[in-house]
Amino acid sequence: MNTIVVDILLPLITASLLAFWVGWGIARLLLPPALQPWRTLLALLMGYALTIVTGYWVVRFLGGLGLALGILLPFGGLCNGLAWWRYGPPRISVAIRQHWPALLVAGVGIVVGIAPLLSYGYSAPIGEGWDIENYWPTARYLSRGPVSAIATAPANPLRDLNVSPPRIGLTLGFSIWQGSVDLLGGSEPLTSFAPLQAWLRALGGVGIYVLLQVVFNFRRWSATIAALLTVLNGLLLWVSFFNFGMQLAAWPLIPLAIIVGLAAVQASRFGEGLVAAAIGLAALPITYYPALGPVGLMAAGIGIVTLWQTQDRWRMIRQAVSLLLLTLLLALPTIPDYFAGFNYRYSLPLTTLGLFRFVPLSDIVGLTPFRLRTEPEPLNLLAGAAAVMMAGLAGYAILAVPQRNRWVGILLGATGFLIYLRFGSGYHYGYLKAAAYLGWIAVALAIAGLQALIDRWAGRWGWLRAISILGVTLCLGGSITWTAGRVVADHWGRPGLFADTLPALRDLRQVVPAGSSVFLSGDPRVQGVTSALAAYLLDHTAVYGSVRTGYATSVATNYTGIGDYVLLHRDEDPTAWGIVASPIWRSDTYVLYRKPESEIAYLPLDQLLRVDQVMTLSVADRRLGLNEIPSTGEPDERWLTLQVAALAESGLSIDGRMYRVPAGRSWLTFGPLLGSRAVVVRQHGAEPILLLSALLTTDPPVVRGRLPHNVVLQATTMAEDLRITTSLTMFNPDSGPVVAAIELWDRRQGHFFGRYGVRVPVATAIQQQTITIDLRDGTAIAVNEAGEPLPLGIQQGVRQPGAYTARLWLGTDQRALLTPVDLFAFTIDQAGNVTLDWVAQHPLLTTAMNRPVNPLNIRFGDDMLLRGYDLSARRVTAGDSVAITLWWEALCSNLDERSIMLHLRNDRDERIADVDGPPAAGGRPTSLWQAGEVVIDDRRLTIPADLPPGRYWLVIGSYRWPSLEPLLVAGTDTTIWRIPIEVVAPAMIAGH
Repeated sequence: MNTIVVDILLPLITASLLAFWVGWGIARLLLPPALQPWRTLLALLMGYALTIVTGYWVVRFLGGLGLALGILLPFGGLCNGLAWWRYGPPRISVAIRQHWPALLVAGVGIVVGIAPLLSYGYSAPIGEGWDIENYWPTARYLSRGPVSAIATAPANPLRDLNVSPPRIGLTLGFSIWQGSVDLLGGSEPLTSFAPLQAWLRALGGVGIYVLLQVVFNFRRWSATIAALLTVLNGLLLWVSFFNFGMQLAAWPLIPLAIIVGLAAVQASRFGEGLVAAAIGLAALPITYYPALGPVGLMAAGIGIVTLWQTQDRWRMIRQAVSLLLLTLLLALPTIPDYFAGFNYRYSLPLTTLGLFRFVPLSDIVGLTPFRLRTEPEPLNLLAGAAAVMMAGLAGYAILAVPQRNRWVGILLGATGFLIYLRFGSGYHYGYLKAAAYLGWIAVALAIAGLQALIDRWAGRWGWLRAISILGVTLCLGGSITWTAGRVVADHWGRPGLFADTLPALRDLRQVVPAGSSVFLSGDPRVQGVTSALAAYLLDHTAVYGSVRTGYATSVATNYTGIGDYVLLHRDEDPTAWGIVASPIWRSDTYVLYRKPESEIAYLPLDQLLRVDQVMTLSVADRRLGLNEIPSTGEPDERWLTLQVAALAESGLSIDGRMYRVPAGRSWLTFGPLLGSRAVVVRQHGAEPILLLSALLTTDPPVVRGRLPHNVVLQATTMAEDLRITTSLTMFNPDSGPVVAAIELWDRRQGHFFGRYGVRVPVATAIQQQTITIDLRDGTAIAVNEAGEPLPLGIQQGVRQPGAYTARLWLGTDQRALLTPVDLFAFTIDQAGNVTLDWVAQHPLLTTAMNRPVNPLNIRFGDDMLLRGYDLSARRVTAGDSVAITLWWEALCSNLDERSIMLHLRNDRDERIADVDGPPAAGGRPTSLWQAGEVVIDDRRLTIPADLPPGRYWLVIGSYRWPSLEPLLVAGTDTTIWRIPIEVVAPAMIAGH
């Protein structure tokens, strides 16, 4: 708990001190007299804006954020000293007495913003937005040098992704602020991200508190209520939770730009407040270009009204033009940055988040919670009453408040922008983000109406005034606060990204030495942007390989194709990289291996050779290439190892030397090689061969020949009208039962059409399963090679218009084994008509199942080793089944006959259910085991439907047959090994 408190408080305190130090002096020196009563609060906003602008110019042209702080901090000290000398020291106690409501607003905003972190126990991104793979590394890179130096940083896919931020639509404002806070406070982007999101949202609330008093003549109590309801707005809170760093970075600048901009153009003397206003406005495009749209239209609306009410219009126009020119000068480099990529990315609706509806007004104003993947929620009784009250008070405000013309101006600007996004561009995602900026206006206008009513009742009906304030606060405030609480509850318990993964992956910084190199697998079974997190946490090393990001996949390569360490998905086969040793670190997602000392180079191939086809490999000193001219040189003795796969026995020649290729996956070793040369590989035989990878080593590999526990399959798809038939031809001699499933999704809109799965048993011969799906109604059948029906698991979705892709998955009940492949695609139009778009063929695919997810080293007797297990779930519903795969290794050959015991027991050690029997369902009895052989034993145990919820145990053991003599666990006096599970009632899972 102490660590999470430090991780939260450190960036919050550092950000506040930095903003106040940089902004206190310039707020006192540069703000016009009309804003002096609020200079203490505006100091935070001005300090934030000046840090953004200064940091941008420095990292754009001069150096890193260390240099920017080296300029800013002394400059802030100089301005503070000058302001102290001219106006006296800061009066902290007076400021607190005067502005305590702003502190309340900020405190509520921060507490709500960081609340989910307290349930996680560690600092993490709260929502599931994917842009952190841009924010975190960019902040780190800028803290070390300018933008131009990103390209010279150690190799990393994230470096290559962020080497030109404008190209990927990344503005630098948030990264400049985060990097500056981290440099000063000693925190890092991973832990400071969520607290700074909360800090920015709270700072924007303080800005709204000042704006309402300065521009709209709110009293302190009414400004406090409106600002509190602003920081509690559910949509804005969701946006901050969803990791929108750029948008949140611009949020505090919106009220600041309106406050200082209006004060500057209205100043009685030319130039008063002009520099301060230009700083605030220039920071906007540095943080987030799209914020200029709503700010510009709102400012234009207020400005036109103010110009119409002003006597000296030319003076105001002159000062407005001067402000615009000075702002353009301060923000000048953002113009070419915009046209370097941001304009293209935001000229098209490239980003959707899967959102294909417009956010309703009730979500915008905070009366109902926004949820990305569910339909809008109707108003309940409290929210309905609040909506009526809000509309009535807002209408009264437009008619009665003295500043109604300004309200009309800002409303026209804000609604005009939303109308354009709604009906002009039709951009759901853009509408969502703009609406989050503008929801405060409706609430503030309603509070303005309440203030007007209270003023009308001044001097009479004091009890009515008190009841009105209390009633509006309870009804309107209660509804908005309840919505905010529900948004927090939606994010409580588990972060949207990296749940259960982040704490483990942080260990990589201690496990992998600085300066080493790591090959990072880009296996698509890694969920979301977890690979980007791994690449970020390894930025103290050179990282090669592939990562998945929110918008693209980024790859960094080196000439050897491998690093000192190899980080693979937990279900990837390390033998593809020539690794046979045990991992040095593991988590639920990744496993880390040390590269074998003998390995020099690695080359992924994925090349299919049909009859008599040829492939040429170039072998150099420390490099492998495909169809290249080898370089000259006289290296030491080298060995070339090819990993190949075939569905049936075939043949291969390497430089004329013939090799037999058995069915399954194999290693073929050729050598020794002396000197750089080209190696010709030719296919011989009737069956095609898949060349998976090539290794160059100084010694021949320890393991040769066929590799155990591998699956090879062929997937062919044919269409007859709208009946789609996929035939799976599979060789699975020793990997345990596997499940082949076809899933049909419209991934863009998140529509699920259906899932169709068959269970394929172990067999020493080739098997064939055929699944036929009728796209008109979603019905399907499955048959084997003899045409006999097979049990087919079907999960029907909803038939909705969309573009669907069918994807083949291969796995067990516990994990996905095969990188998914696409089989066919079809479209359903609005009228329900189905059109087949394409079908694909996959002549050869392969995967491995050669190690357990949960490794163990438990010996039963003297000759059986339980190497580990895979478990489908540790939390099971009563009435369902739990699947477990046990990995047994024979320590001796030709054991006596034995049975494997699997029981479900309670805490009193009473047997509730059992699945006893010989290993591998009798397919590999212990009497046939050979020393060193690994046997995969797949079992399913059904939980009784009437079993009370609670903690139970899966109990594993072995006993001789038929004597039933149990085998002791070595080194103990017990005969069993226990695995804890939790059984829950069906309603608990549904509610969860």
